[in-house]
Amino acid sequence: MKIYISFISVLFLVAFSLTGCEEKLNQSCNQITQNETFKAKIGEVWCLDATDWKITFGPLIEDSRCNAPLINCFWAGRYVMAATFDNGDAVQDTFYAEGNWQDTLYYGNYKIFLEKVYPELNLTAEPLDPSEYSFDVIVR
Repeated sequence: MKIYISFISVLFLVAFSLTGCEEKLNQSCNQITQNETFKAKIGEVWCLDATDWKITFGPLIEDSRCNAPLINCFWAGRYVMAATFDNGDAVQDTFYAEGNWQDTLYYGNYKIFLEKVYPELNLTAEPLDPSEYSFDVIVR
């Protein structure tokens, strides 16, 4: 009887662990509606409706924007962030935004517009954690 209960327990644990692995492999994918602005964060995966096309934002490479109050800058700085595009073959590219903090990337038949980076102001002179960033994006 002990062997039978142990065997059932092991089967239950194996089934439970496989379910957990499957959930990790099927990462949640936020839905993009083409030509509509959406707010994304670093590390998020976004998918275009009715296609196999997806984009993952990050990692943050650089935020040297002069956006802290009471600091005199001689250079406006830049915001640089990687993005990985995938429709079967993953390709990485980089948003390189200077001045107006906007940039456009091209992948396949799509234009990906980085419209605005948040926070607009950094209330300290300390670097922000990547989780604190968000940005407006449009896919056309």
